[in-house]
Amino acid sequence: MRLSNCFAIIAFALVFGASCSKETTSQELNALAAQAAQQSTGLALSVCDQFAYPDSVFYPNDALETYIINPVNPLTGTFGVFPSEMRINKRTGAFDINESETGLRYMIWFVAAGTTDTCKKYITISGVNYLDSIYETKKTGTAAPVYNANTSLAVGDNNGTTEFDDGPDDDDGDGLADEPLPGLELASQGVAIDKATGNIDLKQTLANGALGVNPLSGTFKDFVLNYRVSDKSSKSLNKMALRLYYYHTRAEIPASLKRQMKIKQSEVLINQELAPTPAPIIGAVNTSITPATNKANEVKCRPPYIIIVQ
Repeated sequence: MRLSNCFAIIAFALVFGASCSKETTSQELNALAAQAAQQSTGLALSVCDQFAYPDSVFYPNDALETYIINPVNPLTGTFGVFPSEMRINKRTGAFDINESETGLRYMIWFVAAGTTDTCKKYITISGVNYLDSIYETKKTGTAAPVYNANTSLAVGDNNGTTEFDDGPDDDDGDGLADEPLPGLELASQGVAIDKATGNIDLKQTLANGALGVNPLSGTFKDFVLNYRVSDKSSKSLNKMALRLYYYHTRAEIPASLKRQMKIKQSEVLINQELAPTPAPIIGAVNTSITPATNKANEVKCRPPYIIIVQ
């Protein structure tokens, strides 16, 4: 009898025998079938093949108090993430969407116990981001949001119900408990934001006095944008911080700020699955991956720096 036929018979016997037991669950049957299939082909799943999450894009849900995503398969080893704005359990690989920054793509890495091989998966937590950039109002006067870390995607489902700069207006008819507090809208602070697109008119923002009347070079202010996207998040309330700077000329932008911008740009994964290579693991496992120039997390992805130059 051919060897492959033997394994096929064994596989059938394993599954059939297990199915006769009322205590055997469907998960156990699937595991037995997978094991038999591996034996029949002589191949076994590698650790990196087993390292997986239920999806690659996850959407906020403000109806859930906690929103934990676990790996598909429990694995023993050490997990980490880049950039560091995701709240991840370094032992189990579970991450908390509600405690992580949305609108960013993350590289989650895993090193199995007893090995030095690094497995990687890319995960996006849905939402928008603004890129760290210098804008000269005479040339480019609009800062536009990037949806799901992909500049080619339109924001939401294009059905006209996405709302940027949300306020206490009870969008979903269930009261004000899930609405931002009064006075937090960017528009009320002078930021000229389009509520449908999220585009920010930077020249008008300066004219509105968002950074003060006749601001001095180096003036900056942090804002919090509340928004709802018509996608699989079911218009859950989402938010992000952003920082506006003002300088009269490019020459007045300090070298230290330009260096911070460069670091921040290297930590934002856009359009493609690129990230710094994990550092070699020697002795104790490294639990964070950051560019060599960003020692001790000097700067982070958030808030994005929008530098306005006249």
